Amino acid sequence: MMSVKNRWKEAAVLAVNRCKEKGAGKKVDAMARQAALLLMMGYDGFTSPEVCLHYLFASENVDSLVFGAAVSELDGGEVVTLMKYLTKWIGKYQRFPEAQACPEAVGMPGLELCDIVPSFRVVAGALGLVFDQHFSHLALNAELKEDLKAAEMMVKQLATEAESAGPILDLLRRLSLTVLPLTSSCCCSSSNGVKLRGNGTARPPNLITEQCQ
Repeated sequence: MMSVKNRWKEAAVLAVNRCKEKGAGKKVDAMARQAALLLMMGYDGFTSPEVCLHYLFASENVDSLVFGAAVSELDGGEVVTLMKYLTKWIGKYQRFPEAQACPEAVGMPGLELCDIVPSFRVVAGALGLVFDQHFSHLALNAELKEDLKAAEMMVKQLATEAESAGPILDLLRRLSLTVLPLTSSCCCSSSNGVKLRGNGTARPPNLITEQCQ
């Protein structure tokens, strides 16, 4: 796994160095900047196992039904790990909204990994699916309260910048309903001591260290 992450570091450094090349032309320079941004986003802040997940979420060959079934089978710890991974991507796209696919760089030696950066749409959709499949676990887990609030804040900022973006608003709705059970004081205790809301049922609702100068 370390070798995989090292590949991303080497590719990011290569892209940054190309940004510094003189006389490359405006088009090449813009492409190098975009490639450097994407590669540093995919490298910085991710653990080696998380970098390996990039290949899954950037793949066009993943069947949505199979993926949904796989997510539903995750245990509590795995769900939390996946949620935090996807939330990191949400944070990166919130910090660098200019980041976008760079197909021109994919064909250049050393920059092929630009094609392995999950898109915002994929990340938002996957995070929404995690909330759908494991709503009760996430909503009632007090240890995740701060993580969920942070994710909600990032998505709110993105929604403010792009109110017409369906995936963003849909994800925001899920986050708002997920955080609510953790913050609401209107809850009651069941006979076995478990805190429940309303009728006692949980109803599921329908992310770089430096930039080229």
